[in-house]
Amino acid sequence: MKRIIIMLLLALIATSLISFGPASADSPRYLHITEMTMEPQGPHASFTVEYELDFIARLYVLFLGSGNIEPAINDMFYDFDEIKIISIKENHAKVLAYNVGYQDDDIGGVYFYDSYMLGATVDTFIVFPDSENPERLYNVALTPNVFMRPAE
Repeated sequence: MKRIIIMLLLALIATSLISFGPASADSPRYLHITEMTMEPQGPHASFTVEYELDFIARLYVLFLGSGNIEPAINDMFYDFDEIKIISIKENHAKVLAYNVGYQDDDIGGVYFYDSYMLGATVDTFIVFPDSENPERLYNVALTPNVFMRPAE
C-alpha cells in the first residue's frame, strides 16, 4: 500500500512538472536539450533530439513510459506546420518534419530549408550529421537557413 501511495505521489509531482510547456525558447525545467541533428530528406527533414531529464522526470519515465514527454517534444517543433514523432526514448527522440524545404529547378534542383523557431534553446545543433563537414551551431533557438544539392 505504501508503495502505491509513493508511486502516485511521484506521478502527481512529475505530471505537474511535465504539464508546463515552453512559453518561448526556454525549455521546460525537467528537460534540457543537449543536441539536435537535422538531416534534410528532399522536402522533409529528419531530426534527432538528444536531451537530459531531471531526476523526477526520469522516475516518471521509468514508471509510466517515455511517451509521457511527447508534449515537450511537440512544443520543441511548435513553429513547424506538420511533424510526426517517430520515437521517444529515455534520452532522445526522432521526429520527421514534413514540407520544410522547397526545390528550385532553375538552379539545378537545389533544396532550400528556411529557418524555424524552436521551442527551446539547443546546446549543439548539427546540420548534415553524416557528411564530411557537418555544420555545428551552439546555443541556438532556431534552425538555420540551409541548402542542399540533390544526390547525383
